[in-house]
Amino acid sequence: MTVQEFLSDLLHHMFCVVENIRRKQLDWLDFVLRAKGWKVAELSRRTGVNPSTFAKFRNDPDKKAQLEPSTIMLVEEATGVKAYENTLHAKPRGLAETESSRYEAEPLEVVDGAVKALKADRNGVDPWILRSRCLEAAGYLSGDVLMVDLNGKPLAGDIVCAQVYDRNGKAETVFRIFEDPFLVASTLDRSLVKPLLIDNDRVVVRGVVIASFRERHAA
Repeated sequence: MTVQEFLSDLLHHMFCVVENIRRKQLDWLDFVLRAKGWKVAELSRRTGVNPSTFAKFRNDPDKKAQLEPSTIMLVEEATGVKAYENTLHAKPRGLAETESSRYEAEPLEVVDGAVKALKADRNGVDPWILRSRCLEAAGYLSGDVLMVDLNGKPLAGDIVCAQVYDRNGKAETVFRIFEDPFLVASTLDRSLVKPLLIDNDRVVVRGVVIASFRERHAA
């Protein structure tokens, strides 16, 4: 093999490596957007990365552009999706696809003042948005903002925030009624009625709901 042929093969190999990494990054970014239901503008807002960074990466005519490690880290932190992960972990049986999400003020401006007033300087109070029917019969609806006292000790009948871990150690935050030693739903959705045994391993109670807020909807 001549030097020219060697260099040509080397350059071809390097191009293939770059192309493979770029393809993995593209597939991952597309998965993140689909999984979160976001547009690029929303991802940019949450990561603090300029939208043009993602646009240049995705639309590079030479197909060589790659995401910087710092950008990948910001996407991981903002979405909770690890780099190059492109499948959703299965939820434990009895849980909805997504039962809750952390509260963010922007889409709930009407109740944001109340949330801030109750939270104030109390570090142990954490707001969450209910995303399932798990407590509908108890008067809590999907979309309600639930204020969780992380220092509270639950009593029988309290609504509590808990984490349920799957086999991979990934936690899903759920809300249930505390009936020691079980957590139970209050719903007509049969997929959610199975009690969860509080074993402080797979199922761990994190706090007690002390208040809830709901946006007013026009009739």
